[in-house]
Amino acid sequence: MQWHPNPIERRAHASLKWSTFPENELPLWVADMDCAPPPCVNNTLNQALEHGIFGYGTEPKGFRDAWVDHLRNTHDWTIEPDWIVPVAGVVPGMRFALMAHPSIQRILTPTPAYPYFKTVPSIERRTEYPIALRRVGNILEPALTEIAQTLETLTEPAAILWCNPHNPGGTVYSKQFIETLVATASKHDTLIISDEIWADLILNDKRHIPLGLIAPTDQPTITLMAATKTFNVAGFGCAVAIIPEPKTRARYLETQIAMPHVAPLAYAVTESCLRNGWQWHSELITALQTNRDTVIEWAKSHPELEVTTGDATFLAWIESHTQTNLSERFAAKGIRLSPGTPFGSETAVRLNFGTNPATLTEALRRMDAALL
Repeated sequence: MQWHPNPIERRAHASLKWSTFPENELPLWVADMDCAPPPCVNNTLNQALEHGIFGYGTEPKGFRDAWVDHLRNTHDWTIEPDWIVPVAGVVPGMRFALMAHPSIQRILTPTPAYPYFKTVPSIERRTEYPIALRRVGNILEPALTEIAQTLETLTEPAAILWCNPHNPGGTVYSKQFIETLVATASKHDTLIISDEIWADLILNDKRHIPLGLIAPTDQPTITLMAATKTFNVAGFGCAVAIIPEPKTRARYLETQIAMPHVAPLAYAVTESCLRNGWQWHSELITALQTNRDTVIEWAKSHPELEVTTGDATFLAWIESHTQTNLSERFAAKGIRLSPGTPFGSETAVRLNFGTNPATLTEALRRMDAALL
C-alpha cells in the first residue's frame, strides 16, 4: 500500500473529494483515502474487461461465502448465508431499514454522528431523539442510561440507529456496552440498526464487537457492513444488511423491489477484497496509525481544541468550545474539512487524515495559521 504522491491529480478523474473545491484548497473532508486499493481490485477489473460484456448481473455464488468466512475469521461471528441481504450501500441500507418499518416513528440517534443519521430519519418523516455523546479521554460515548430513559418516555414503537465504530469519534464500543444496548432494546421491543462500515479499520488494540454477535437471533436487529471504506473502493457501491430474525429480514427484502441493485463489478470487487486484500490492509493500518499520531501530536499545540481520534477510522473530530466558525476559518486558509453542523455540533469540524503525510503536514500547517 502506498499513498498517492500527488493526490491533487485526482481532480482529473471527477473526484468528489478533490473536484468540489478550488485547486488552491486541500480537501480533507469526505471519507475516502488518497491511495489505490489492493492489487486484487485491478486484477478483478482487468478480468472483467477481458470478458468484455457488461449486461445485467446477478449475485456471484462466492459473495456470501466471502462474508461468512470474513465475519467468522475476523470477528468470531458465525452467520448463516441467508441472513445476508446485499444492498448498494450502507446509507441506502439505513433507509431501507426505516422503510421496512413504517410503524416505527421514533428514532434514537447518537449525536454527533455522520450526517445521514439525521437525514435518513428526516426524509422518512420520523422523529429523531438525539442521544448526546460526551468526550471521555480520547473517545466519544453516551450515557447508556439516557438511551433507557428516552425509551421509557416513548409510548410508540422506536428504533435505535447506532454507529460502531463511531463516525466521527472513532469509538469502538465494548462488549459490555453492546450487551447493555441489546438488553435495553429487547426490554422496550426496540429495533436496533447498526452501521458497522468501519469495523475493519481499527487502529488501536481494540476488538470490534458486531451487534449480531451479541443479540439473540430472534431479536430484531439489522447490522450494516461494507468493504468500501476498508479497501478504499467507495465508487463500487456494495454493502450487506445482516438480519438473523426472519420476519425482519422478509420486511427488509420487500423494500428492494424497484430499487437499484448491486452492480456486478461491485460484487466482484468486494469479494476480491475480502479474500485477497488483507496484506494491503495490514500496510494501510500502519500508514493510518502514523498519520493519526501526527494529528495527535499537532493537537498538543492547541489546548484550546478537543481533538478526538478514538480507536478506529481515519477521521479526527475537532471541537472548539469558544468558536462557532472553525470550518470557515480553515477554509480561509485553504483547508476544507467537514463542517460540524450536519453532524450535530456547530463548534466542530471533521478531518480526514487518509492522505499522504506531506499533504497532511501542509494541511495542519495551514490550520495552525488559521488558529492564530
